[in-house]
Amino acid sequence: MAVSKRLRYEILRRDNHTCRYCGATAPNVPLRVDHVTPVALGGTDTPDNLVTSCEPCNSGKSSATVDSAVVADVSENALRWAAAMKQAADDMRGQQAPKVAYREAFKESWNGWTREDGWKTVHVELPDAWKGSLDAFYEAGLPQEVWPDIIEKAMTNPTVRVDNTFRYACGIGWRMVKELQERARKIVTPSAKRATSALSLTGQAAADCWAHAWTSDLEEAPSDEERAQFVRSLMELEASSDWVNPEQLIGAAIFGGSAGISTVQDAMAGAIDQERANVVIEWCDAWTDLDGAASYIEPPDSFLFRVVQGQVDELADGGVSLDRIRRAALLAGHHHSSELHQGLRAGELEYTGVDAFRQRAVDLWSRSFRAGANRWPEREERSAFLGHYNLVVADGDFYLNDVLSAAAAAGAYQDTDLTTCLPRHLSALEIAAQPLGGVA
Repeated sequence: MAVSKRLRYEILRRDNHTCRYCGATAPNVPLRVDHVTPVALGGTDTPDNLVTSCEPCNSGKSSATVDSAVVADVSENALRWAAAMKQAADDMRGQQAPKVAYREAFKESWNGWTREDGWKTVHVELPDAWKGSLDAFYEAGLPQEVWPDIIEKAMTNPTVRVDNTFRYACGIGWRMVKELQERARKIVTPSAKRATSALSLTGQAAADCWAHAWTSDLEEAPSDEERAQFVRSLMELEASSDWVNPEQLIGAAIFGGSAGISTVQDAMAGAIDQERANVVIEWCDAWTDLDGAASYIEPPDSFLFRVVQGQVDELADGGVSLDRIRRAALLAGHHHSSELHQGLRAGELEYTGVDAFRQRAVDLWSRSFRAGANRWPEREERSAFLGHYNLVVADGDFYLNDVLSAAAAAGAYQDTDLTTCLPRHLSALEIAAQPLGGVA
């Protein structure tokens, strides 16, 4: 609704008939009651959205409620908002002024030229969207001073059609923008090199190895931005409290460069994953090593790969060194086993859940089998042997050394049942009363 005369009077009286923006008073200037937040933008006719304003200061924003006959004071937030809007408008005008000057300088240079079009001399008209194009060059940072030279080249090139003159000039302009960007990159480059000097000697060596590996393996040098990013990540690592083995750091840097990784943290994580994967690959190589046993050995299947990868990860996460894990993997591979146990301590085996004695029996049987048959046992044969082994364990009336001897003997005969070679240490009556594995 419209502001009533009574409310207008109360607002003027509240503000002592003084403009709340500049302090001017009646009768020196005409006063108005103005909405701080315009009604069109959601403002209300309440007292704290109304303010006394002289005509030159007639602007502002905000809202609140009327309080009976006593008129509440105008919101301070509304006054601050109005001042902020005025400042923003001034800033916008300030930003627009150089852009307009940029256009006008271009237009003045443009209008100073004519071209021959057939038998006529003509002024080349600018296209309708020329201001937008000039604004784009202004935002890209192309100096105003280069335009006279660009326009001269466009106007004096006889191979350019008259109606393509502006487009040709813009093409020259964008080439110059690219040149500016290249110069800016060269200016930035020394700062990255200076940052390298802030690194330790090990950090500098890591940065150099990373750049060399990148250039060598990816067949192109890393960009200045990528180089600066890697140097920053090295500085962050050295500033942290984490200690990194220098040999591991250099190795991770080389891996990161070869893989196109631009932070040392990601390179270290990737190098660890790669080292673990290499252990699994070496296990597979050991598995398929011919060593005179056969002309061809079938590689392990994907399930066994996952089993070994899981054990490698569990051991490494548990703090076991990769050298020890690699040794256990090589021994397991040569025995055609997916269980890593030889060379590992009892506490380390807890990470994988491998039964060391059970695996020793399996390995003895497998090696003896290979020696007698000139091949490794098939998966089904290995599973059958494990089934008989489990029956022996369930029975429990055997000496451990006898189980190992029986496994080796059964393997020599390519027999999956080690019980045929296993001596019993009970009387005939006890044997009859306690069948092997509880089987009647």
